[in-house]
Amino acid sequence: MTSNKPTISDISFNPERPGKRDLYVDGVFYLSVPVELLEDLYVGAPFGEEEEAALLLAAKLIPAKEKAYQYLAYGDLSRKKLYEKLTRFGIESEVADAACDKMEEQGFINDERLAENLAQRYASSKKWGPRRISQELYQKGIPSTLAKEVVDTLETDFKESVEYHLSTKYRGRDFSDRAETQKVIQGLMRLGFDYDTIRNALYQLTENFDE
Repeated sequence: MTSNKPTISDISFNPERPGKRDLYVDGVFYLSVPVELLEDLYVGAPFGEEEEAALLLAAKLIPAKEKAYQYLAYGDLSRKKLYEKLTRFGIESEVADAACDKMEEQGFINDERLAENLAQRYASSKKWGPRRISQELYQKGIPSTLAKEVVDTLETDFKESVEYHLSTKYRGRDFSDRAETQKVIQGLMRLGFDYDTIRNALYQLTENFDE
């Protein structure tokens, strides 16, 4: 049984577009194809709706990947943030998603790796508590479940982090003053520490702390 599916009838060189080849389907010019997309195209190959859609996506993916490389050259991004940047630039959703797939395949984006690096930096350099770290990871586009998993694996003594803030940012505060103490507690909670951790650190710092 003979198929009525269109076929590629010619792939020709055009001196005006040396980086592309002119594709003809059933004897009619279809479009100029970047040479890097010719691997699976040959004269006599079927070229129906499925092949057409795949080729168009591949063609749109070339500039989308280049734009993704540009964004990533400025620093690591989560998949979500890269996707948002690509779509805001005007790249179609399907193409942006495919570009993110390619970046993941090539190792340029990795949400788990990014989350681990950021969490460690926030815990060691900024001395933030677990809740603040999780919130910041989420703001960076890390899924909330992954953010929690990464924070839970941190080998950080957050009580020591509270003690650091008490000895620097809150040094010299009058902890005999209940109102002043409550302001410090609220500030530490905004940094992501839970009340019990703060309370334990304050007990060691001063005998004047009273719940």
